[in-house]
Amino acid sequence: MAARGLTDLSVERGLLSEGFDFVIGVDEVGRGALAGPVSVGVALFDLRALIAAEVPAGIHDSKQLSAQSRQEATDRVRSWATAAAVGSTTPAELDEVGMTMALNLAGRRAMLSMLGEWVGAGSAAGSTGNALAGSDGSGGSEGSGEAASARGFTERTMVLLDGRHDWLSAPLTLDTLGIFGDCADLELPPVRTVVKGDGSVPAIAAASIVAKVARDETMIALAEAHPHYGWESNVGYGTVKHRQGITELGPSIHHRRSFRLSVDTGAKEGLS
Repeated sequence: MAARGLTDLSVERGLLSEGFDFVIGVDEVGRGALAGPVSVGVALFDLRALIAAEVPAGIHDSKQLSAQSRQEATDRVRSWATAAAVGSTTPAELDEVGMTMALNLAGRRAMLSMLGEWVGAGSAAGSTGNALAGSDGSGGSEGSGEAASARGFTERTMVLLDGRHDWLSAPLTLDTLGIFGDCADLELPPVRTVVKGDGSVPAIAAASIVAKVARDETMIALAEAHPHYGWESNVGYGTVKHRQGITELGPSIHHRRSFRLSVDTGAKEGLS
């Protein structure tokens, strides 16, 4: 039986009453996998438009949805959200910087991708919207030229991040700057964490759906070249078949070498 979709927008209404104009839902997927990227989904909403309309059917924590329901829901999210994107960190990058910074990098990549999508859509329409901050740190600009160089959001934008720990705005360390590149310069909005937010806050659930669908598609595609690990079904997590493949063939270039990959090790070991 399909999970009922979320309809309660009380958290988003609360942000609007506080003076915020935009909300960005953020969620990660792949943290506990042995192989493949760790990915972060972001979904941006104009709060007034979000609250004025109904939440599309089937928007829920991605883990509560079947693969078919997730695919249908991600199409609805793409039409419903002002902008949405997914960013990822490769296993090699994760091995180098650790899980917290890997999530941070994936989130920043998603944010930059979303900004690019939004600026492009705004330029085509002749306006970029007010959530973009100008290159001088001011509020949103009306001209597409200034918005195209925007590196962040206005103070009237709030991020709602699933979970207890704010890994998205964690301070960057010197050893990460070479990997982060342009992402290090992105000015992030303020972040609020929401425990189990993917199952209670529609904006976060939307982010969880686009992240899960994108990462699953990546792992299914990788399975064609690496058929012995069962990625087409386990999408990189530590199932018996996956661990047997590692034992028989050794790890691939897509495995996380900083994780303990042996058969007697739990899938969550190696997380930071």
